[in-house]
Amino acid sequence: MVLGSSNAEVLSLNVSEFDRRVETASGDTVEFEKLLQEFKPFLRARASQMAGNGGRPEMFDEMANDAFMAFYEAVQAYDRDKGHFFPFMRNVVHRRLIDNMRKTSSNHISTIPLETDDEDVSGEYRQSPINSISVEAFMENSRRNDLAIEIECYERELKEWGITMELLVRHSPKHSKLRNLCREIIDAAASDEEIMRIMWVKHYFPTKKISILTKIHPKIISYVRIFIIGSLIIRAGDYDYLKQYVMNHAQSAR
Repeated sequence: MVLGSSNAEVLSLNVSEFDRRVETASGDTVEFEKLLQEFKPFLRARASQMAGNGGRPEMFDEMANDAFMAFYEAVQAYDRDKGHFFPFMRNVVHRRLIDNMRKTSSNHISTIPLETDDEDVSGEYRQSPINSISVEAFMENSRRNDLAIEIECYERELKEWGITMELLVRHSPKHSKLRNLCREIIDAAASDEEIMRIMWVKHYFPTKKISILTKIHPKIISYVRIFIIGSLIIRAGDYDYLKQYVMNHAQSAR
């Protein structure tokens, strides 16, 4: 992803100054349009990831429109007292695009009618003979569908960094000491607004900045780079099922 000069200006802004600018844009149409133009490459890249390389052109257009609308909603709803704008906006956009994918994939889920519209002779609606096992099977089917969508979105985000699921598995830390170190790096990087904006807007892994922040040698940061990127993508996105999996895996590995 190539960063234009306008996006470079966004990155060079002090975080608090940028957040104040977003608050101004919520009530200033001209300022909002400037902000939107600066973030369009990022928003279009997110839409492209979700639509997929083999997706229909209209699918990308729909995703892009959703991303732009989500950006507008994020600007309008932003409250500086609750944190910085960029991670908030990214989550709003990500949730909207995943919801779009769930909507387009909903036809893959077979629905179960819980009651019918037929009336019996007494004029009362009859309850459909659906037992708890059928409802449980339906809910499990829905969860699997949502998980499949999350994995598909996740693989697309990884691909933008040149990472496959197989590569991620191979580079996952096997020893507890290195896993704990990775958790420390992930927590520190995820809480740093500048690092997150560099990664998601400039699309660059700032090894040196993370090393300075964590006081961990750059060679170690580079060694676990793939795992760190994969973990930060899950952490920054609306990946409820994958987050739960990672949490359970981390606890069982202790």
